[in-house]
Amino acid sequence: MGAAVPVRRAAAALLCGVVLVPGLSGCAWPGSFGSVPDPPSAAAPALPKYYDPAPLITDVRARTRLDGGSTLSVAGTLTRGGTTEPVTGDGALHVDEDGEAPAVRLLLRSGPPGTVPAGTEVIRIGGRTWLRPSDGGWAEAGRVPLDPDDMTHATLAANVAAALDPLGALARYPDAVLVADAADDAVDGVPAVHYHLVVDLVRAVASETDPARHAALAAQQRAGATRLSSEIWLDAERRPLRTRVRQQLPDGGALDVLVRYDGWGAPVTIEPPVRG
Repeated sequence: MGAAVPVRRAAAALLCGVVLVPGLSGCAWPGSFGSVPDPPSAAAPALPKYYDPAPLITDVRARTRLDGGSTLSVAGTLTRGGTTEPVTGDGALHVDEDGEAPAVRLLLRSGPPGTVPAGTEVIRIGGRTWLRPSDGGWAEAGRVPLDPDDMTHATLAANVAAALDPLGALARYPDAVLVADAADDAVDGVPAVHYHLVVDLVRAVASETDPARHAALAAQQRAGATRLSSEIWLDAERRPLRTRVRQQLPDGGALDVLVRYDGWGAPVTIEPPVRG
């Protein structure tokens, strides 16, 4: 009986040398086998990326026109006079199949920390903008003067509303756009591509034909700016999930907000406000 143990061990060692189990390395003695680890899960394939702004603009515009509109939210900060205050808002936009700039409806709230934020409603359709301060009625910008106490909040709200088009200056100045970076990312768990885009300010000024827009761009150029930056996150279907808006306001304030588009395909209707 004493010689049987070495024989059994030799047999086991021989089996370990000739029985190869895929995925395992080495050998365990009888009675010491552990659980086989699951193979690592395959990484999600990277989303296709654009490095030419022309097809990016074309495909995103086609996607948003097909969806028709989206609900949205705004969150960020406004810095001016050495003070930073929160800026929040909720609204929606409607992308017309025949129009270029989407119609926008927005309720924007802002105010110094520790105070009740002032709210301003905005409706933008085509080239027209209507504003309604929290304690007043609707007034069309440029046609009806606003109370001086409401002007600051109204100016902020109008500037944010004008920036809610996911493509914004990119679509307006396509020949001046450069894709600076495109990286895999995620928005609320949804795979996305995060684009950093740059608009050459000199080219934008040269191509702008609207007098008011041309004057605004030229003023930024005289102030030393050379480019406009933009960020946009696109999902696999080329839907904008998020954009970042950073701009200098006419009163010297600096705006920095994230816009989330959380309801593409929602039945959005935006109409001019009813007078009174």
